[in-house]
Amino acid sequence: KVVVGFPTVIGLNFESNIVPKLNFLQEELGLSDGDLRDRVVSFPVLLALSLEKRYRPRLKACRTAGVDDMIVLYRISKTNISFCKSIGAPHYCCATE
Repeated sequence: KVVVGFPTVIGLNFESNIVPKLNFLQEELGLSDGDLRDRVVSFPVLLALSLEKRYRPRLKACRTAGVDDMIVLYRISKTNISFCKSIGAPHYCCATE
């Protein structure tokens, strides 16, 4: 289902790209194996988003703003400006150096 929904996933390196994201989602967001599987199957693009440019900055912004970490996933498709605005943070809250 993941490949059908997001064929580009075939080109991602499993060990250096996919595994770190899966580990991050489980360790930092506390997702169970089943919950992680369900989220990836229903929204496979999660595997293509950057840990350093999307996930980590947004998680840091959520924690700084004192909002639920899971907002990282719920609002993953928003632009950085929209995401920051949605959590009540400055528009540059997700900027990467």
